[in-house]
Amino acid sequence: MRRFALLLLVVLAGGAALPHLLAGKLPAPSPPRADAILVLTGDENRIPEGYRAWKEGKARELYILGAGEGARLEKVLPGGPGIPPSEARKLHLEGWSENTLENAYSAKSVIAEHGFRKVILVTSDYHVPRAYLSFRTILPKTIAIEVIPVRSEWRERGVLYRTLRLFFVEGWKYWGYRIFLYWE
Repeated sequence: MRRFALLLLVVLAGGAALPHLLAGKLPAPSPPRADAILVLTGDENRIPEGYRAWKEGKARELYILGAGEGARLEKVLPGGPGIPPSEARKLHLEGWSENTLENAYSAKSVIAEHGFRKVILVTSDYHVPRAYLSFRTILPKTIAIEVIPVRSEWRERGVLYRTLRLFFVEGWKYWGYRIFLYWE
């Protein structure tokens, strides 16, 4: 019975860890500049990191997906009301999507409308495997997807249990999405 319990624990932990280990091999932003940065809301550090990457010239346009109904650039972006109109034209908020899969479908319509060929996905480090899987499945295969994993707050807090729980849950959500997206 102990061997079975130990084997089950190893399988559960390994299954949750595998997506995160594989996500370390995903492409990071590289020249030439991308058409757009796609920021997935949900963690307080994602939007500032995406905005910083955009300000550094890593992409022409910045899309914040899942910002919520009625969201305004002045309230969401660092720099708030001081955003010049020349920059504001290249910054976009999308408010209807509420989860990772809806974010991917929203991005698909933006990409089709503007003819983008290369995008940068910005999301939390623990969320990268599931987000990349969703976008890679939903977006046309001709679209290059690069990733900026945003360092999560859990590292600063140093709470081991919360960290393990977060990565475990996200790892198994990945497998759920993998099964769900199989038919896409």
